[in-house]
Amino acid sequence: MNWQDEVMRKNSFEQTYYVSARGGAQVARYFLSLGGSNEMAAYIYDKHSPYASNVGYNTYNYRANIDLELSQSSTLYFGTDGFLSINNQPGVASTDYIWNAQANINPLLLPVRYSNGQLPATSTVATYRSPSVMINNMGRRSDQQYRGKFTLAFDQDLAMLVQGLKIKLQGAYDLYSWFSESRLVQPALYQAVGRDQQGKLITIERVKEGAVSYSRGTDQYRKFHFEGTLNYTKRFGDHSVSGLLYYYASDQKRASEATNNLSAIPIRYQGVSSRLTYNFQDTYMIDFNFGYTGSENFQPGRQYGFFPSVALGWVPSSYKCFKDWFPWIDFLKFRGSYGSVGNDRIGSRRFPYLTTVSLANVNPWSSTSVEGVNESTVGADNLEWEKAVKANLGIEGRLFNEKITYVLDIFRDQRDGIFMQRVQVPAYVGLVNMPYGNVGKMQSYGADGNASYTNEISKEVSFTLRGNFTYSKNNVQNWEEANPKYPYQEISGYPYGVIRGYQSVGLFKDWDDVDNSPAQFGTVMPGDIKYRDVNGDGQINSDDKVPLSYSTYPLLMYGFGGELKYKNFTLGVLFKGTGKTDYFHVGYSYGGVNNGSGYVPFYNGVYGNVLAIVNDPQNRWIPREYATAHGIDEKLAENLNARFPRLTYGYNENNSQLSDFWKGDARYLRLQEVTVNYNLKHPALQRIHVSSVDFQLVGSNLMIWDKVKVFDPEQAYRNGRVYPIPSVYTLQIYIHL
Repeated sequence: MNWQDEVMRKNSFEQTYYVSARGGAQVARYFLSLGGSNEMAAYIYDKHSPYASNVGYNTYNYRANIDLELSQSSTLYFGTDGFLSINNQPGVASTDYIWNAQANINPLLLPVRYSNGQLPATSTVATYRSPSVMINNMGRRSDQQYRGKFTLAFDQDLAMLVQGLKIKLQGAYDLYSWFSESRLVQPALYQAVGRDQQGKLITIERVKEGAVSYSRGTDQYRKFHFEGTLNYTKRFGDHSVSGLLYYYASDQKRASEATNNLSAIPIRYQGVSSRLTYNFQDTYMIDFNFGYTGSENFQPGRQYGFFPSVALGWVPSSYKCFKDWFPWIDFLKFRGSYGSVGNDRIGSRRFPYLTTVSLANVNPWSSTSVEGVNESTVGADNLEWEKAVKANLGIEGRLFNEKITYVLDIFRDQRDGIFMQRVQVPAYVGLVNMPYGNVGKMQSYGADGNASYTNEISKEVSFTLRGNFTYSKNNVQNWEEANPKYPYQEISGYPYGVIRGYQSVGLFKDWDDVDNSPAQFGTVMPGDIKYRDVNGDGQINSDDKVPLSYSTYPLLMYGFGGELKYKNFTLGVLFKGTGKTDYFHVGYSYGGVNNGSGYVPFYNGVYGNVLAIVNDPQNRWIPREYATAHGIDEKLAENLNARFPRLTYGYNENNSQLSDFWKGDARYLRLQEVTVNYNLKHPALQRIHVSSVDFQLVGSNLMIWDKVKVFDPEQAYRNGRVYPIPSVYTLQIYIHL
C-alpha cells in the first residue's frame, strides 16, 4: 500500500480572483478592491463521506480608500481593509498531521479498509492510525480568521505659518478574530490478527466507538494606535535642512490572555522620536536621530529609554572633477551610521519588576493549618532597557549610464543588558523563583548587498540581471549559566543556538573494539556508533557533548535572477540558495519530537517507513556471516564507513544520540520561480474599453540542486514527516481597463 498515493493528491488546484477600481476628481478620490481564492484540499477524500463537503481553504479580502481635499492645504484620508479565511478540514488532522501519519505507517501494516468492512488500526496512538480513516471517518473541523483595519488620517500644510512645515495625525484600529469548531466522530477501529478455519478475518478491537462530540473556540485581538508627525523641509541655495518630530501611542489586548486582573490590563506603549538632517550640495549629509520610548515592563523612573543615532553620507560623484576623471561613474555614495536601539520584551511575562503574592493555607512549624501569604513570583526592580549599539558602513553606486547598480552594507551589532533569568543566585537566598536581570551580552556582524545589470540591446530586446546576498554570524559574550565542568560546555564564547552532541569516531570494528572502549549507551555491539571520550573519564555521557554546528538557520542566503524582454514577451527567472547549513537526521529535537523516525530503519519497530537507500548493502553495516549467507559481496560486509550503523529492530539508545555521525549538509540552489508574460494590445480590445491584457504563466519551486537528495533540504531535519514544499504552476490573466 503506497499511502502517499492513497491519501495525498499529486496535483491540486487553486483559483484566485481580484478586481480593483479607482476614480474621482481633485476634491475626492477613491480606490476599491475585492479579492478571493479557493484552494482544493491536498489530500484525497471519499466523495461519499458526509464529512467531505466543502473541504479546502478559501480566502476573501477587500480594501477601500477615500481621499478628500478639505482645502488647498488640508486632506482627509479614510481607509479600511479586511481579510477572511475559512479552512475546512478533517476533524482530527491537518495536512501536516496526515502526512506525518502516512510516514509512520509502513506499506504492509494496514489496508484502507478490511474485507469485512471494519476500519483498521494497530494502536491507540493517534499518529499510528490509518490516515484514510482520519480523513473520511472522524468528523470535520472549520477554522475561520478575520483581520480588519480602519485608518483615519489628517494632513495639514502649515505653510501659512512656516514655509515647509507640515503636520499629520493618524489613528488606526486593528481587529483580529478567530473562531473554530469541530464535530468529532470516533468509529470503532480494529486490527486483524489472523484468519479462522473458514478463511474469515479474526480482528480485535483497538479503539472503541465513541460518542459524537462538539467543541468550539473563539478569540479576539484589538489594537488602538495613534501617531502624530510634524515635518519640516527647507532648501536655502546649496543647503537643505529637514526636521521630523514623531509621537506614537498604542493600546492592545487579546481576550485569551486576559486570565486575571494583571493580565487583563491592556499592553500600552508610547514614545517620541526625532530626526534632524543637513545636506550641502547633495554631497555632504548628516542625520541626527533619537528615540524616547516608554514600556510597561519597567518600574516608574525606568520606563523610558533614550536611543540616539547619527548617520553620515558623502557623494563624491557630485564633484565636477570626479565627473571629468570618472565619466563612467554616474553615482557614488559612501555612508555610515552609529546608534542604539532598545528592546523591552521579556518572554511572555509582563511587569517583571513586580513581586506577586497569593493567599494559601500553610502549616507553620507543623501546627494547625492557617491562611497565610506566599510569594508567587519574585520581581526584579533593577531591570533596564536592553540596548543594542549598531554600526553600519555602506556604499552604493550606479555605473555606465546606470546600466549597473549596486549596494553593499557591512554591519555590527553589540547587544548589552540582554534579559535573562538568573541561575547563579544561591539557594540559601530563599527565592521562590529566579528573577530576571540585564546580564547577557552578544555580538552580531555580517554584510548584505545587491547588484543589477540592465542592457537595452535594441528597441525590442532588453534584459536585466540581478543578485543579492545576506551573511550574518554572532557570538555570545556572556550568558547567565551555572558554572560547567568543562570550558567546552559553556554557552559564552560560542554562537547563539549552537548545536551540541557527541563526536563519532566511526563504527565499532569488532568485539575487541567494544570491550576496549569507554562504556557507552545501552548494549553496544560491533557496527554501532563509537563516540569520542572527550574528557577522558572512561565513559561516554553528557560531559562529552561538544559544539558540533551552528543552528539550523543558514549563515549565508543569496538569490539571483534575470528578466528578458522581447517585444510584448517577458521572461523572468529567479534562483535562491544558501551556504553550508548543517542538519542532523537523528537525535535533533523539534517541537518535543526526536527526529530519528523516518530515516533510521525500524526506529519505531513495526511503525514507520524504510527508505529505499537502506536496501543498498553499500549504505549499511552488515555482519560478515550475514553477507556470506545471503550472497552479498563480502567486500561490502562490516563497512566502517557505512551510511547506516548496525540495523536493529526498535529504538537503539546508543545509535540514536545526537552526534556528527548523522550530520549532513543542507545547502541548496533552488529554481524558485520562472515567469512568462505576454502583453496583448489590440484595437478590438479598445472598442470594449480594455487597454491591454496580460497573460502570465508562473512556475514556483521547479528544480533544486542539493546534497540531501532524499528530502527537501529546507525540511531535511524533519526526515519526511512534514508535507513537502510543492511545485506551483499559476496561470494569471490581468485585464487593464
